Amino acid sequence: MVAPRRELPVGDVALACRLEDLAHRAWPPLREEAHAGWVLRESAGSSRRGNSVWARNDVPDLADGLRVVRSFYEAVGLPPTFQVTPVARPAGLLDALDAAGYDDAGPTDVCVAPVAGLLVARPGNGQVEVTHADLPDERWLAVAGRVLTTFAAQRAGSLAVLRAMTLPQRYVTLHVDGVPAGVGRGVLDDDWLGIYSMATLPGVRGRGAAGRVLAELARWAGAGGANHAYLQVERDSIAARVLYARRGFRPVYGYSYRRLPAPAPAGPAGNGAARS
Repeated sequence: MVAPRRELPVGDVALACRLEDLAHRAWPPLREEAHAGWVLRESAGSSRRGNSVWARNDVPDLADGLRVVRSFYEAVGLPPTFQVTPVARPAGLLDALDAAGYDDAGPTDVCVAPVAGLLVARPGNGQVEVTHADLPDERWLAVAGRVLTTFAAQRAGSLAVLRAMTLPQRYVTLHVDGVPAGVGRGVLDDDWLGIYSMATLPGVRGRGAAGRVLAELARWAGAGGANHAYLQVERDSIAARVLYARRGFRPVYGYSYRRLPAPAPAGPAGNGAARS
């Protein structure tokens, strides 16, 4: 089992809570419902974050909370899912999810860096042009849809989330020799830049495209008063982790998604044994 770190340095606890607040606003659910200190999020299955419980604060009865979560997600045809971070509450949540049979997937690190350190990008090969937009256009979506599952498999739901956003956003598209080749999305929230949906087509990777997109987002956010940047990177995305480390990002904490698997179908004899 891969689980997020249970303990954080004291100085990073408040930062982790702040980053979770920022991320919730940067990718808000289409619908949310409060249960005591938990936020139950639903977005028609378009993303894991938008279709999972944000265990922000305590609940008075953990067992009852798990029943409420199961009922909420089963009513909309989605698997009950928790986003679990080192600051998830209550303290016994992980043990309760283990006991209930929730699996563990999508281990991800949340990283931060100064915006100023992202402004310099090395020159790329070929003729490069950059375009900016306040909403995702077809050129941006063409790249995102080829690289990112969120836009390939759940385009309609993802676009509904993005178009409902109220925070300032910026969509950057990098064109190499006239062809859209790299994209990124920035969200400005107070003095923070949230970096999302970074994607580069395979044929131009390793040529500075991602660094140029980062620099464009940082320039836009810096003009709006941002001093800090954050992003989320999956643990198995080795190339992305190397790139972000070189640009000054440091990991603060990790999270993963705990999902309740669907029951196994009953066998022909009705004894619960599934047969191939």
